[in-house]
Amino acid sequence: MSTHGVRDFRPKIHFSAPAGWINDPNGLVFYGGKYHLFYQFYPHNTVGGPKHWGHAVSDDLANWEHLPIAIYPDEDGEIYSGSAAADIKNVSGLGEEGKIPLIAYYTCHGKQEEQCVAYSLDGVNFTKYARNPVIPNPGIRDFRDPKVFWNPVRNCWSMVVAAGDRVMFYASADMLSWVKTGEFGTEGNHAGGVWECPDMVPLDYKGKTVWVLIASMTPAEGMPRVGTQYFLGDFDGDKFICTIPFGYAERLDSGWDNYAGVTFNNAAEPVFIGWGTNWQYAANTPTGVYCGNMTGARRLSIAETPAGIRLAMHPLGPKKMPEKSAPVKSEMLLGGETFMLRVNGDGAAGIKLRNAQGQSLKFGVDCDNNLYFDRADAGAKDFDGYFASEEFSVVKAKRYFSGPYTIDFIFDVSFAELFIDGGTRVMSMVCYPDSPYNEIIIEGNAAAEIYML
Repeated sequence: MSTHGVRDFRPKIHFSAPAGWINDPNGLVFYGGKYHLFYQFYPHNTVGGPKHWGHAVSDDLANWEHLPIAIYPDEDGEIYSGSAAADIKNVSGLGEEGKIPLIAYYTCHGKQEEQCVAYSLDGVNFTKYARNPVIPNPGIRDFRDPKVFWNPVRNCWSMVVAAGDRVMFYASADMLSWVKTGEFGTEGNHAGGVWECPDMVPLDYKGKTVWVLIASMTPAEGMPRVGTQYFLGDFDGDKFICTIPFGYAERLDSGWDNYAGVTFNNAAEPVFIGWGTNWQYAANTPTGVYCGNMTGARRLSIAETPAGIRLAMHPLGPKKMPEKSAPVKSEMLLGGETFMLRVNGDGAAGIKLRNAQGQSLKFGVDCDNNLYFDRADAGAKDFDGYFASEEFSVVKAKRYFSGPYTIDFIFDVSFAELFIDGGTRVMSMVCYPDSPYNEIIIEGNAAAEIYML
């Protein structure tokens, strides 16, 4: 379980539960004028126990109000990951007195995995549907994480469900009775392992719609350990069709600490949040009474690169970013531990953040044009062998572009996010410095500005 570190590592603008264990974000939806974040939650310990759906709401995607647990496990099983949608037209018939039902779709993990429904008329208190499951298990072990999305071809709701080595698609006119329409994943254009937490996101690119299929992956032979991949293509109303083959699907995030992420339904723009840690060491982090946090909110778009079109992620941060920045000089003292650095460079250059104990976090672009992040000496690491290993200490990813670049680096107490070249390469990494970084050192041809968050 999580151990007590030398200080409080809780991020300030990245979501964490008051206490207990969290993992996947669930049921992301904009409803009743607020962003709703449900999440896999075990409130009684900092290791995973029977999963509940925790619940929080926000106006700005950075400051969260904790609400009561939304859905509890019962004799049928645990409440695994899923999604939520507002039934604005009340096609389900679950609405009453003009109240719009918020319908949560979750996997009941018991003797087998089945897709079930709970609904709410106030966005807080949920009732489990009397006729669960709405999609029985089709005879496979791994069948979970339903994500509902609007289907503009059929003019109805569709659902994508992780099903072992693939995803399955379903459609429904009333949000309760579901019919299977197709599959994707057996064509060979995937990374292997068990698929989890899928999402389907339509994005505009030059006046046309590009569909993004997102899927998190358990370890597979010859691949990095857990991670999230994405595919680009079309949706014919029945299934996803990959039209932009990569050989492998692309990693959504080149860092180690972004898993199971999905987007908000009913939001004005495509906004993504992921789980900001890694299954290999999540249960051992030195975070005391809480275990796990979420990534920052990110807007998704399609970007053109020399390698072809790719998914791009843009940090939203607090909705009201500070307008004022301050130029950074090498060996300058920092104040505060929640900030954004904007680094402009050309060629090999690096940034080093250092604290009073001499621990240092490093990031930048190397001489081979890789974005890199180095947490080997950034803070505590003896709490877990995987975390301390070379594989998990230094990460690199080739840029899609050459020449000058801008890196947006967000650091929040113990969670770091890097975005380069308009978010076409992203890294998310946790680190646990014994004391706040209080000095910045610039190496190479680069200049930086700092924004205090």
